[in-house]
Amino acid sequence: MRGSAYGPATGYTSHISPDQDYGYIVGASYSKPEIALKAALTYRSEIDHSMKIAETYPLAGLLAGNPAEASQTTAMEITTPQSVNFDFQTGINPTTLATAKVRWVPWSDFSIVPPLYNQVSKNNPTYGPDGLALVEYDDDQWQVELGLAKRVAPALAISGTVGWDSGAGNPVTSLGPIEGYYSAGLGAKYNVTENWAVSAGGKYLWFGDAKGQLPTKQIVGDFQDNDGYIFGVKLSYQDTK
Repeated sequence: MRGSAYGPATGYTSHISPDQDYGYIVGASYSKPEIALKAALTYRSEIDHSMKIAETYPLAGLLAGNPAEASQTTAMEITTPQSVNFDFQTGINPTTLATAKVRWVPWSDFSIVPPLYNQVSKNNPTYGPDGLALVEYDDDQWQVELGLAKRVAPALAISGTVGWDSGAGNPVTSLGPIEGYYSAGLGAKYNVTENWAVSAGGKYLWFGDAKGQLPTKQIVGDFQDNDGYIFGVKLSYQDTK
């Protein structure tokens, strides 16, 4: 954290080691090939991580009267959230396909709480016995995307999508200052041969206006009229045997 907006926390630095752990996926699906109908409901579990974190917090050294107390290397626990995903498609006519995707993620259950940062925050009675988290969210996130795909030639199909993302609350963390988005996308797939295909697409995102806040809940930023672009190309092979 750097700058006067962070107040006494300015100068705080953390380095978090990579970690890999495992969760599980469970779901159910239904299909009716004669009308190209497919539906799937999938649950992805939480995943618990324990990782090494090295923190430097100048304020910690000042409060302790010992510069050595400004640095600490410990373990930190993080739990990435569960999610529920629903995917659906159905044929409208022999050359047209409709799609829908819905996703729910309870980001309100997620937080990042570095030990030294949290320990120092407890010196301020305003933040209560639990202290402050470095990152946390107020709301759960919902995503919805609707699409249409049309085969315009034996080897060529085009598609379009519109989407909405609720975000995870506003004000937001100053490290991710958007409140969801609306999106519109276009794509195409060309079958070069019976087995090989090339796909390309792009998506434009209208980011939701948001106010950025510090972990102390102090508003330090106002983010408006922002947007984003996504482009992708894929080469795929399918064995038709």
